[in-house]
Amino acid sequence: MWLSSTVSVIGWLLLAAVNDASPFGMLLGFAPRWWVVFPWLLLLPLGALAGAPTALVAVGGTLAAVFGIARFELPRGAAGAPPRALRVVTYNTDFSLPLAAQLRADLRRWDADIVLLQDCKVVLAQTLRLAVREAGSLGSYCFASRWPIVDVVPLTPPASRGTTAAPPAIRLRIRTPKGDLLVYAVHLPSPRHALGAARWPQPGELVPRLRASLDERGRASAFVSSMVARRDRPFIVAGDFNLPFGSAILRRDWGDLTNAFAAAGVGFGHTMQAGIFPVRIDHVLVPPTLRPVSATVLSGYPSEHQPVVVDLAWPD
Repeated sequence: MWLSSTVSVIGWLLLAAVNDASPFGMLLGFAPRWWVVFPWLLLLPLGALAGAPTALVAVGGTLAAVFGIARFELPRGAAGAPPRALRVVTYNTDFSLPLAAQLRADLRRWDADIVLLQDCKVVLAQTLRLAVREAGSLGSYCFASRWPIVDVVPLTPPASRGTTAAPPAIRLRIRTPKGDLLVYAVHLPSPRHALGAARWPQPGELVPRLRASLDERGRASAFVSSMVARRDRPFIVAGDFNLPFGSAILRRDWGDLTNAFAAAGVGFGHTMQAGIFPVRIDHVLVPPTLRPVSATVLSGYPSEHQPVVVDLAWPD
């Protein structure tokens, strides 16, 4: 029991230190960390039967595994929260065709004020425009709003300008009843191919590919973060960051903002399911001028990713 608890605590501290900060840390960050919870379903009752000292050790190990490693979230400060001022849905559709057929029903179900879709097929963009008056698309981004969309600007790094590379983010200016709201829809480069190399590693290839993915995602994240007008508040940054929660890159570039699911969600919050590797990489981030009231990851949608629904309120 003592050994298991020590391993859990060390694992928690190690993950906090290296998550997505090195090739090894990238593998840890994207690993199926929720597996570490299962041994404690047995160890915790056994510890309780062994007496007070062992029970306390078991509780400590369980907390480290569930909340530190697997990142199970409990809402913080949601009690007595004001009604939502706006609802945001972000969803990487993975170019899903079936979604277009059910989009109208989904829009009614979501009852969202702002919808942000990444990897959006043309047919889905067309369906969205027919369903919502204030809707549009830019490249593989689709978006819709209950309020007027004033302008849409692609945020393209200088090195990518003049090429066909998709921008890592776009900026929407939306005219809400409380004034203009800046919404940044994000889709950072995918680590898919680098992580795929870990399943069937070739000599000398794995570490360079992991490091290249870290560099690529780090540069894109830093650029988008630098383009966010933090003084023009309120604003929302949402989308597929391809950065696991707790990522060193996420902390470096976005640590000054509130992660909606971490603040108001319940559960592991896995937004992307790639086989047995679920991970939370789709995020909604807000400044102090917006307060997360609730955050939910839906399920059953025709994509590896699932929609994230966040209710926000302006503090008095």
